[in-house]
Amino acid sequence: MKRLHKLVIKSFLGPFSMIFCLVLFLLLMQFLWRYIDELVGKGLGFGVIGELLMYSAASLVPLALPLSILMSSLMTFGNMGEFYELTALKSSGVSLQRIMFPLIVVVLFISIGAFFFANNVMPFTNLKMRSLLYDVRQQRPDIQINPGEFYSGVDNYSIRVNGRDPETNILYDVKIYDHTERKGNNSVILADSGYMKMTADKRNLIITLWNGVNYTELEQDRRKRVKTYPHRHYKFKEQRLIIKLTGFGLQRTDEDLFRSNYQMMNLAQLKNAQDSLRKELKFRDNQFYRTLMVQNYFKLRRSYRRSNLARMKKTQKDTIQVQEEVYPARIDIDSVFNTLSLSQKRRIVNTALSYARSSRSYIDNTAQNLKYKNRHLRKHEIEWYRKFTLSFACLVFLFIGAPLGAIIRKGGIGMPTVISTLMFIVYYVLSLMGEKFVRGSVLNAFEGMWMSSFILLIIGGFLTYKATTDSAILNVDTYMGFFRRALGVDRLKMLDLKSNLTGKFGFSDIERKQLRSSLFSLQEVAGKCKADVENNIKIKNTVISYVKSHTNENLTEFERLYNNVIDTVITSNWFKLSYIQGKVNEFPVIDFKKVNFSLSKVYRAIIFIIFPAGIFEISRYYLSLLKLKNRLTTVIKVSQSIIDVFDNPSLIREFEIELSEFEIE
Repeated sequence: MKRLHKLVIKSFLGPFSMIFCLVLFLLLMQFLWRYIDELVGKGLGFGVIGELLMYSAASLVPLALPLSILMSSLMTFGNMGEFYELTALKSSGVSLQRIMFPLIVVVLFISIGAFFFANNVMPFTNLKMRSLLYDVRQQRPDIQINPGEFYSGVDNYSIRVNGRDPETNILYDVKIYDHTERKGNNSVILADSGYMKMTADKRNLIITLWNGVNYTELEQDRRKRVKTYPHRHYKFKEQRLIIKLTGFGLQRTDEDLFRSNYQMMNLAQLKNAQDSLRKELKFRDNQFYRTLMVQNYFKLRRSYRRSNLARMKKTQKDTIQVQEEVYPARIDIDSVFNTLSLSQKRRIVNTALSYARSSRSYIDNTAQNLKYKNRHLRKHEIEWYRKFTLSFACLVFLFIGAPLGAIIRKGGIGMPTVISTLMFIVYYVLSLMGEKFVRGSVLNAFEGMWMSSFILLIIGGFLTYKATTDSAILNVDTYMGFFRRALGVDRLKMLDLKSNLTGKFGFSDIERKQLRSSLFSLQEVAGKCKADVENNIKIKNTVISYVKSHTNENLTEFERLYNNVIDTVITSNWFKLSYIQGKVNEFPVIDFKKVNFSLSKVYRAIIFIIFPAGIFEISRYYLSLLKLKNRLTTVIKVSQSIIDVFDNPSLIREFEIELSEFEIE
């Protein structure tokens, strides 16, 4: 193995192991947070909770692997880019694909292992976890009696206390209703105090009561007209009740009850289940069609159908005659209906309505049944494809994380965590959308389940290409520059635009008066353009100038003169002076295309009429005029400052001395 491969694999495996454990822990905490209400207060031992966490952690492994690979690959290549290791490798002629090759091999093995894990281990762990979670849900919590409230958690008893000592657990003012005879509140026990505890095996509850009374209502003779309400009561100093508890111990359910669930099946079992469901669905569909045609649309009796079949067999030679016997001639139903009496018409209409209601009920019930079976089939198809998509996602996230790290060139935990979380959220949302589309039969199982993987694969290929070509796709300054230019606050200056002239041509000897005259002419034309723009900024004039096709001669003259003057200053000896360079750097770039019309008058009129395109275009044109006004003001001020310098004899003398020193050098 080459040293490069060892370096990349070693840099990847460390973060991957740490991040995988961290992600698995976070997902496990999310599982606990989801089921915390069903686990707390049921007296579960550490063994049961540990077993449940172990099975749930195993079921979360295929979900934690893609996120771990994404984050660790991004961190690995981000660290290599931050410490210029990628730059050194690329300068040595090593491409990004060659650097990624060892990780591709490692992640490919991880993906294959994840597939076999999802196919062989996950059905077993899901079965264990679901059955154990079901048993935990069915287990009743420990007895927790709050003062002032009735507690009915013990079968056939309702217990209420008014006070409880937190240190000794002595109960005060105890009231117990006995419902074991199923006759209502006919037996009640009142006690001054008591104590309650469960046996070691949690099968019996022992309640010791002190200083109380036991009231029991007796059955009276129903033949008596006057009710006497007979009852029996006796006082006691100490009484002990032993109540048998049911449902308080964890009872394990037979796991065979859950084996038919689609999450507990491997690929072969899912395939068999899908074939059975498709056959059943097809059979139900055909049965529905036959029943609807024979029993609902055409109410034919069996005897009539049998007689028709007998006639068809006897007269096979004469097909036309058979058809005439089976299918009678067309008759006018309205005329036949009008010949009936009113009672017959009412009876026929009621019978028809009854048949229609019955058919509608049958159609609705069958539609619901077919919809349920189809949804059940879709769940099996989703689970079948999920075993492939989660494994394939590991490889896809490598081609996203590694190029992103090479582009961002930021290692550590912060930036990779943020980007990995965002990308995984996008993948998770797309996966949920695909599954929802499959369940709703909007897409088939292949399209819905592979949709997120194909989209991320395209993104990964694009990022890999951009990282190979050292693109600045994630450079913040690139996007900030675009928005600054769009909003008119960009920092691009004429000196940046004219960088092809600086230092590439010999400096020319231009007289100071000639250069001053050119700047003065530029200032005058800029002033005229500014006056025109200020006139067009008014709302009425803005609309007119937009719709009306015209050419601004002052603006055209300024565009020509502006470029010539800047070129003249840059190629003159005066540009050697740092002061002149600073002033030239203050001249802004002016986009004349945004204020000159390149579209025809008719087309602009159509855009203006169409709402809201017209308002958008007018607003854009108005902002362009404001931007042009501000930049013309800057041109006038900078030109005036250079002219003032040229009119100052003392400064000119210093400039000439500085220029002579340049000539000596």
